[in-house]
Amino acid sequence: MMSFLPSLRVSHWTFRFFDFVRLQVVVIQLLLFVVNFYFMKDWGAYGLYAQLFLGVAMLFQAYIIAPYFPLNLLIARKKQGAHPVTMISTNVLQKNKDYHLLIAMVKKHQPDILLTMESNQRWEDALSVLEQEYSYCYKIPKENRYGMHFYTKLPVKHLKEHYFISEDRPAIHVQLQDQGGRDFSFWGIHPPPPSPTEKPTSAQKDAELMMIAKQIRELETPCLVAGDFNNVCWSRSSRLFSEISTLNDARIKNGFHNTFPATVPIFRFPLDLLFNSKEIAIEAMKVMPSIGSDHFPLFAKFSIQQQQTEEAAPLEKELEHTADEIIKKGEQALDEEGGEEDGD
Repeated sequence: MMSFLPSLRVSHWTFRFFDFVRLQVVVIQLLLFVVNFYFMKDWGAYGLYAQLFLGVAMLFQAYIIAPYFPLNLLIARKKQGAHPVTMISTNVLQKNKDYHLLIAMVKKHQPDILLTMESNQRWEDALSVLEQEYSYCYKIPKENRYGMHFYTKLPVKHLKEHYFISEDRPAIHVQLQDQGGRDFSFWGIHPPPPSPTEKPTSAQKDAELMMIAKQIRELETPCLVAGDFNNVCWSRSSRLFSEISTLNDARIKNGFHNTFPATVPIFRFPLDLLFNSKEIAIEAMKVMPSIGSDHFPLFAKFSIQQQQTEEAAPLEKELEHTADEIIKKGEQALDEEGGEEDGD
């Protein structure tokens, strides 16, 4: 049943949890399937039906996660663009005091873009040593674990701070140029998680993702979205985000790149996501070493292949209705669940 519960349109965390641990569940199912064949002597009808159901569950899990196997590693190596851009996106964990680990990582890899989440005033003060290396810094320190800081070496044409469902949780939209003068948009986001200690449902998170996706669909420049989505890439809401925004999930055919939880290796899953428009080529993506947080930083290297984007077709009525219903439920959940909570 763990395989199929997330497919139900129920937003409570008890259902959504099994979406996060699909990798772990399919391994357990495979072990049970093999052990049953090895040890069961007298099958009977019950045993056969149990094995059949287990096999169907494994096939269903494989169908969900198969697109994320790193098939691109077996194909041709990707060509580097003329003006590649590098980025590090990381949830620093607000209470984490290992500032030096992130600072050393940034100094070593010199990313063109640095996005931090859960960064409060202490983190802002600690990271001030990086400001001499970055021509542009935008700071939103918060003590509710939804702070966000943005640093870049690239020319910035415009930045807007957004609050979608709640005034407690910022997202940023930045208009940038690469070193070749090509414009592109960057979004940094951090919606709330569904969990027993945070939001009881995924309604607010899902609503924020739909609102952002609808805005991205209207953009006329290539777009990259990064952040702690508090969502796995194969979830229904992530796939809806991709479909509505017209962005590609950068993990498809490129590997799982599990970033959370850093402290429990066997339960890791991809929580810090990356989406890109087709005009942007993802040349490299990898999980970086620990900085003392419960998340690993995510590194990406990409290039703008063309500045002109195709105008998105009008959103299908059924898809628009689905998105609007999700947004409506998220707004209702804000009244029922409250706004400011600790983030994951």
